[in-house]
Amino acid sequence: MRTRVCARGSRDGYGDGLTFRSYAGAGYQFQPLLSFAALNSRVSHKRWCAARRLASALVARAVRSGNAAYWEYGFPFAGGPVPWRSGFAQAVAAQALARAGALLQDPALSAAATAAFRGLRGPLLMRRAGGAWVREYGFTNEVILNAQLQSIISLDSYAAVADSAPGRRLAEKLAVAARRMLPRFDLGCWARYELGGDAASRHYQTYHVELLRRLAATRPEPIWRRTYLRWRRCLRGHGP
Repeated sequence: MRTRVCARGSRDGYGDGLTFRSYAGAGYQFQPLLSFAALNSRVSHKRWCAARRLASALVARAVRSGNAAYWEYGFPFAGGPVPWRSGFAQAVAAQALARAGALLQDPALSAAATAAFRGLRGPLLMRRAGGAWVREYGFTNEVILNAQLQSIISLDSYAAVADSAPGRRLAEKLAVAARRMLPRFDLGCWARYELGGDAASRHYQTYHVELLRRLAATRPEPIWRRTYLRWRRCLRGHGP
């Protein structure tokens, strides 16, 4: 197997790339979801050395439980326990590690992707509308739209790269729940951030529209494109 050598002093030669954010009362803390999003970006831009360093750092931070791997949040949030886990982060982890494993031809990263996917079960999923909904915060029952839509996209990607039938099945379960429940988030030309909540901020609505655009391009059901076009028109019109 051909291995790409990453020398010190190269353009990507400093830091492991892990993302930390400052949280009130907790200082700077490791942010798994943003770190895996950063890994996806490095893979997309074919930054081999940066991707390898970040993927290695992320694998080293994994918490193993049986055949599954988790990336935990080590700070309190919304009164929940510490540490806590996120189904949303697990889905993006599976995608990013699978893509990194393929790019770098590294079976260890591919195995880590499978372990991340195996962690996306039980407490990190909710049964909704004949399908499944991913928990963004593993300790709550909040039904959050952007987490679900992004997780469908991430699991579709993971399943394609890893040729994973279980990945495809779970992505479809999430898509079923999202299709059936999307009208309950629909405020006409805007979306709720979470089920039963207020209108999403402009930042999150922009994200919703982009996620729907991507789903409409890969999935045949008309609801994705119809909702995308309607919400996009309102977004361009500056608000609900």
